[in-house]
Amino acid sequence: MELFDKLKDTNIWDAQIVGKNLFCKHPDNVECFVAYFDFCIKVAGYPIEINARSFFLSEAELALNVFSEKADVTEQMLSLIQGKREELLKASSVINEAIAKNDKAVYDNRMKANTDALTRLASLRDELLSVKAQEAFEATLNEIAIADNLLDKSIFTDSQVAIYESLTRGYSELVSKKMAELANDEDVKYNKEAAQAFKKAYTLFKGDESKYKGHEHNLYELVARYLFAYDAKRLFSETLIYYNYVYSYIFNNLDDDGKYRFTQFSFDTPKSK
Repeated sequence: MELFDKLKDTNIWDAQIVGKNLFCKHPDNVECFVAYFDFCIKVAGYPIEINARSFFLSEAELALNVFSEKADVTEQMLSLIQGKREELLKASSVINEAIAKNDKAVYDNRMKANTDALTRLASLRDELLSVKAQEAFEATLNEIAIADNLLDKSIFTDSQVAIYESLTRGYSELVSKKMAELANDEDVKYNKEAAQAFKKAYTLFKGDESKYKGHEHNLYELVARYLFAYDAKRLFSETLIYYNYVYSYIFNNLDDDGKYRFTQFSFDTPKSK
């Protein structure tokens, strides 16, 4: 008992081991029972982690049950057992209230997280509408995925289900539309760059034809950089018409050997853009 008394206020876990050992050796001893039961009830009321409080409460209940079976039940002993049962019920009520309060706090936090995530998804929908570049589009889609993963759909209210389903349908349509829009924007940009490059090739060649006629290296540098570097499959019909005009102009102004080399260059030039 001396070791138990020493540990009660310094190390509750060691005290529990010693106190339970003492009680189990003397399960019908009133002093051992009361000392161990009161200790467990006291710790069950401490402002500590709820699982620890529940553990000590269950230990107090077990001690009460064992003592009730082992002790000689006189009128005085019955009164003691009834009193300890009242203490046990009060402690249990307090812990249950704490558990309920904690559960509600957890639930409220999860509900708030859902509300915040749904609000974020609605905001990202507006951002998605305004993106103009593929990089920004992909970054926004990533943010949408992050916000969606934060949702706890198991606790959705009916209104949250309706909001989420509406957002999901809207996103599906919007993403498809935006992908087509960005693809078209990229194609327009590509064709503008190509048309400017074709014009550059035409201007340079026409401005100094002697620099390219009979000078294979100069000709290759010109057409590889400005004429043949673009993929014809991505060009609009209008761009192809202008390309063919520039191609024909340069081709028709070359000698036979130049025409041959020019044709070879069109095959050999990598379409890097």
